[in-house]
Amino acid sequence: MAGKEEAALKPVSCGARLRRSRDASIREEVSMRDPFLKHRVKKFDLSSLDWIDQIPECPVFSPSVEEFEDPFVYLSKIAPVAAKYGICKIVSPICASVPVGTVLMKEQGGLKFTTRVQPLRLAEWSTDDKFAFFMSGRKYTFRDFEKIANKGFVRRYSSAACLPARYMEEEFWHEIAFGKMESVEYACDIDGSAFSSSPNDQLGRSKWNLKKLSRLSKSILRLLRTAIPGVTDPMLYIGMLFSMFAWHVEDHYLYSINYHHCGASKTWYGIPGKAAPDFEKVVREHVYDHEILSGEGETAAFDILLGKTTMFPPNILLHHHVPVYRAIQKPGEFVITFPRAYHSGFSHGFNCGEAVNFAVGEWFPLGAIASQRYALLKRIPLLPYEELLCKEAALIDHEFSTSNYKDLTTSTGDTHIQHCMKVPFVQLMRLQHCVRWSLMKMGARTHYKADIDATVLCSICKRDCYVAHVMCNCRVDAICLCHEEEIRKCPCSHDRAVFVRKDIIELETLSKKFEEENGIVDAVRKQMSRGSSSHSYFNRINHNAEYFPYCKIHIHAPPEVHSISETRVFGYDLNKPYPDASTITFCFGPHEYSTQSDKTLMILIVRYLG
Repeated sequence: MAGKEEAALKPVSCGARLRRSRDASIREEVSMRDPFLKHRVKKFDLSSLDWIDQIPECPVFSPSVEEFEDPFVYLSKIAPVAAKYGICKIVSPICASVPVGTVLMKEQGGLKFTTRVQPLRLAEWSTDDKFAFFMSGRKYTFRDFEKIANKGFVRRYSSAACLPARYMEEEFWHEIAFGKMESVEYACDIDGSAFSSSPNDQLGRSKWNLKKLSRLSKSILRLLRTAIPGVTDPMLYIGMLFSMFAWHVEDHYLYSINYHHCGASKTWYGIPGKAAPDFEKVVREHVYDHEILSGEGETAAFDILLGKTTMFPPNILLHHHVPVYRAIQKPGEFVITFPRAYHSGFSHGFNCGEAVNFAVGEWFPLGAIASQRYALLKRIPLLPYEELLCKEAALIDHEFSTSNYKDLTTSTGDTHIQHCMKVPFVQLMRLQHCVRWSLMKMGARTHYKADIDATVLCSICKRDCYVAHVMCNCRVDAICLCHEEEIRKCPCSHDRAVFVRKDIIELETLSKKFEEENGIVDAVRKQMSRGSSSHSYFNRINHNAEYFPYCKIHIHAPPEVHSISETRVFGYDLNKPYPDASTITFCFGPHEYSTQSDKTLMILIVRYLG
């Protein structure tokens, strides 16, 4: 039985097996290329691989045990240098004492996983030649996959010994363009961790244990109500020779940290975050055919890149002057990617890595850009940006009010990090107040939101509506305050309602407090002058020039709410990135206010007082 299973799982057989059973849509499309068949792709010239030597190495840091004590303190120390490259490597000064195999087979109760089959070729990225990964449908244990991966490596190189990184890089790009291997398997996005829970494991006890990272005191993601696999909780990545991770940027432009537990090295390519627009322009103009793009704007390529299947050689980036840096990651080393830094890479042989996301205060400005791009694409967000921003602002203020200046400096980071949070927070509060005031002048009434521990998403753009949302008779769903055209066309007038948080006054007071600090208001004005605001229509409303920031907006007496069940009302879990249906939505008429989804429906009867 074992012999037959191993024979069936040779890399070359994966393609043959999937070719016989690939998706019906591929069979029906006679113009669709064989997903495993190599062919020359003119836009990617790999006849010479001399460009490999033109890619510089990323920064490598080797902290002492003392410097390694706190991840966020150390990362803030190296960030001014490392962030310029988009990617960096950190060599851990401490080692795990419990082997990965022991952790996965014993502590994890014999972990089993399935793999994705990756065609080992280049794609035209045209209507009839795109790139996709396929589920193999086969279950492995860690030990079984290691045996199969190592057997394939020895078959190719007649040795199990590690080979030079430069040689493996040539091998990968030659194989992907001209070789005979049809496909490889990659076990990615596996729930779990290979950090040991043993009290004797020094690395497992440390704060660099990726199971702990997102919940540390300086982590923004600690504010999330529930865990998100792969974001707050780590995932495992188990590869074989030439397993690859395609060009992508982290969800919401978060940071990522990847630890190499064991096995062969990985080659990484990273792009600085500031070069992301140039990267996307090259992909839009020189990688993707125009016919597969959903539009003409900057988000056209971004939409496809979110699929995480776009792989192409870095030489096309070098040719168009996009900076690229390389990291060769070995066991015991961490790789950090910074916000908006595109990256890709491949494995030199069997290995096991683990990754998780994180965010610090400096992430908020880029998180705002990511939130805006998700909204333009009408993509459901993975995390509630607006909620995280408001919660972090409140916590920073609380820490300030309960600490003296000296304590504050050591507990919340430097002024720059706080500035990165305060500017988008003040901008959010100013814009939301301006829109709510304009709606009030158009006849809308303002009410407090019900006490429901749920994330309300805009039915148009899918933004999280943490501070406020609008309801009217024209539509059954809530919308955020960013849709001037829809609100302007709406005839509801006095039948329109704006629902705000019950702590809205405290949030606005906090925003005014931040505005008193040097540079905050100037930075907000600069951001708004760049056209980053979605509320241009409301900003133009004059109403006899009687508006001024944070002027009083009357909030009507709270409605009477009957039969509220918070568990039944929670109709959509924001932490599930691929929901079956719509989000939390709201239905509002003159006498009712409800939350609904495909799985839950709770009607809240509202009686307006007065």
